[in-house]
Parts: sequence; structure tokens; C-alpha cells
Amino acid sequence: MAGPPPPPEAFNFAPEYIEANKGPAIIAVICTVTALETIFCLMRLYTRGIILGRLRLDDYLIIISVLFGWSAVVFGVMAVHSGNGRHFLTLTTEQKSGAILWTIVGFCPGIMSFGIPKLAVISLLERLLNPSRVHRIILWCIGVLCILSLLGCVVVLFAQCTPASSQWDFSITDKKCFDKWILVNYAIYAGVASACTDLYLAVYPAFVLFNLQLPLRKKLALSAALGIGSIATVIAIYKTTRLPNLASDDFSYDTSDLVMWTCIEGSTIIIASCIPVLQPLVDRVLGRRFFGSSLGPRSYKKYGTGRSDGGGGMYPSDMEMSNSRSAKRRPPRDPNGLTFLDETKAGSEESILRQEQTAKNGGNGTSLHSAESRGAPRVGPHEGIVRTDVVSVSYGAAHDHDGPETWKKGF
Repeated sequence: MAGPPPPPEAFNFAPEYIEANKGPAIIAVICTVTALETIFCLMRLYTRGIILGRLRLDDYLIIISVLFGWSAVVFGVMAVHSGNGRHFLTLTTEQKSGAILWTIVGFCPGIMSFGIPKLAVISLLERLLNPSRVHRIILWCIGVLCILSLLGCVVVLFAQCTPASSQWDFSITDKKCFDKWILVNYAIYAGVASACTDLYLAVYPAFVLFNLQLPLRKKLALSAALGIGSIATVIAIYKTTRLPNLASDDFSYDTSDLVMWTCIEGSTIIIASCIPVLQPLVDRVLGRRFFGSSLGPRSYKKYGTGRSDGGGGMYPSDMEMSNSRSAKRRPPRDPNGLTFLDETKAGSEESILRQEQTAKNGGNGTSLHSAESRGAPRVGPHEGIVRTDVVSVSYGAAHDHDGPETWKKGF
């Protein structure tokens, strides 16, 4: 990138040192990963807003995260334009000032771009896995603590010198700065906290799912979808190893990797949080449910048009779980009569199989109830399986001639 000529002292270095420039790589990487996260965000909004007809809290949090991601890109490009990516000693005073300013400013939205999605993941897991009240509190405390730790990086970053502008305004000589390694050590703590949070949010769903009465194929698929955030853990750990560069004298060159990996981490966790909610979109593209069975023309109804939640909700997909307070009244159901899980207050789990089989009769798509075809009583619209408990009650010797009385209870 063309710019002012390097200062005279720069010519004391080898040509390779003077010409070294990571700027184009920075722009290419941060723009690519942010564009990719935007595509996944748009697919998420299409799935939730158009196919399902309703946006939730985690969707709005992801939108905010993407906006933070693009803000980090804008500041990153401005930093590269000022000289970020090149060796500090090859820059003019004006370039040094701009590179430091826009790099520091860009770290603020960059940090939030991978901090806020953690709250979106927690909101999603709370709805899908229906944890206990205590566990919900623990999840949100972990997320909020992580966000506060990351915000602390922003505070320390600007408070390391008084006045803060003296970090990039070299005309200010009356300033006080504490040791740069205070910032580095705190940033490492926040990076480790972020990585541990990502790891917990990725592993927790697998422990829950493998304790449920689900087919192994579905357990593996759901665990992989909900646990893909573990990739963000690896990236967070690697990015943490680059944090000591914040104390480097060659700030504009050594922090280039940190700028890129900050955007990469944010994009990774945003994409990971979008993948689990894209099943209805995948079903629509494939023309069948991801876990089997074909889809009808109106398989996913918008919120407010279905009957499954009292007239105000849609049929959930295979990723959804029922709320424990309503599980006893009405088990969750998808349009093909399949449900993911019914979890009651008592903590019991029931694996619900297909309620009805849909077959086309002469091309008119008539729904045939397998129970009725055998002459059995028809199952109600919200009853996935009729479970019959046979209880034998013996009344003693006086009633032996009648034999045991059999009671049948239908569920």
C-alpha cells in the first residue's frame, strides 16, 4: 500500500525488513471471515424470521455481534492504511500514531464480537436443553463473568497511560504509564477465561444428549452441531499465545496476527452458534428432514399458526425441547409426528416415536393413521404414543374365583 516515504533511519535496515508488509493479508483475512459470518447470520435470520416466523433473544445477540465484527474490520482497514502490518521503525510519526490509535480502537469491537455470541449460545442451550434453574443461573453467571473479564481488557488497554491519548499522540510528553506486562497478563487471563467458557458451552450439550433416550445417530449429530464451538476454544488458545505482542516495541508489525485472530475467533463462534438453528433451512433445501422422513409442502408453520403451543407457536424442529412446565400438558411435536424430547418436572425423559405415517393416495397427500388402519382407536392430535400400563390387582382368597382384575391406563 502506497504511503509517505519511510523515515531516513529506516534505510539502515535491510530491504527485506523495510518492504515487509502484512497489511494486505490482514485485510484479506478479516474481510473474508467477517463476510462468512455475515452469510451464516443471514441464513439464521431467514430460518428464524421467514421459515419459523419469529426471532429470539439469541438471534438479536448474533446480529449485534456481527455489527461489532464489521466495526472491527473498518478499524482494522484504517489501521492498515496508517501502516499497521509494517515494521514500526519504517513508519513516519503520523503513521505510527494512526497505526496505534486504530489498532487499539479496533480491539474494542473485536473483543465484543467474540464475547456477546457466548450469551447467544447460552440462550440457545437454555431453550434446547432445558436445564434446571440452578444450572441456568450458573450458565448465565459464566457468560456474564466472561463478558466482564473481556470488557476489563478494554479498560486496561486505555487506562495503561494517563492521559490515554498519549499512547498515540507523541506530542504529549507529560504522561504516566504502567508496565505493559500488566495489560498482557490481564489479557492472557481474559483469553483463558474465554477459551474455558467456549469449551464448557461445547462439551455440556454432549453430556446431556448422551444421557437421553435418543438414537445414537441423532446423539452424534446433535452433539456435533451444538459442540462445534470447541473450534473457537482452539482458536482462543492460539490467540492467547499472541497476546505478549501487545508489549512489543515493534507494535505495528507484531500485533498484526493478533488483529487477524481476534476477527477469526469472533467469526468462528458466531458461525458455530448459527449452525444448530439452521436445520429447517437444510430440511427445505434437501426436501426431507435431516434425520429422515420426507417433508410435506407446509412442514414448518410460522409462529402463531400452529396448534402445538395453544395456537401461538410452531412445531419445533428436532433441535427443540419442550419447556418443563408445559411438558406434561402437551409434548412437543414436529409436523411429521416426530419429537426430540419431552422432559417433565420430575426429570423423566420419553423417546417419542412416529405418531402417524403420511402417504400419498392418488397424489392428494392424504394422511393415513396407522392405528386406524388396523382398527385401533385413533390417537389424539397431541399424543405421540399410547402407552398402556397393565396393572394386576389381587383381592385375596375371597375373590380368587374371579381372578385378578386388570386395569388399563392410557397415556
